[in-house]
Amino acid sequence: MGVINVLLCATVIGIFIGVPNLMGWGKAYARERASGGTILPEFGFGYIGDGYRVIGGMIVFGIIAALGTIPLIVMTVVLGKVAGPLAIVGGLLMIAYSIMLVPVAGIIAGRIYLDDDMMAGTGIISAIMQARDNIGASAMFLVTTIVLGFISAAMGGVPVIGSMFGIAFQGAAGALAIVQFRQALGDG
Repeated sequence: MGVINVLLCATVIGIFIGVPNLMGWGKAYARERASGGTILPEFGFGYIGDGYRVIGGMIVFGIIAALGTIPLIVMTVVLGKVAGPLAIVGGLLMIAYSIMLVPVAGIIAGRIYLDDDMMAGTGIISAIMQARDNIGASAMFLVTTIVLGFISAAMGGVPVIGSMFGIAFQGAAGALAIVQFRQALGDG
């Protein structure tokens, strides 16, 4: 029972302290890189507040993006009822929508990280237009995000230590990708 309690405490601490701190640290790193610096921010728990600001800003985007899936889900269900195999059309559209949202999320995250714009998620239409107008940079950000996800997941395959380094790597590399994407868009 003691092991379960320790794991539960570690999970709770990780969710409410570790993740926001890492997000805040990523924000500090993004700002350092955007200003031309190359030094990693100092480790500590002083980034929790900034992390919650990032999470709050991304929640706004997440809610708006999730609302966009409702018509796709309805269409998939209707197509599935009319002709079962046609439901795959709705599924493919949901995959395309998800892929399209990755560069949009990068643009929104750049506004949150670098401009401290908590309501950046409400600008989803302008972010979609910006991603569309810069399709090459958007495609590279998508590929970079996928590669970072694979690397982070592979690191997470090593028990305990790999997960810790994988999460830290994802935080730093993700922040750098956001800064580079923003610079490629001409915003940085």
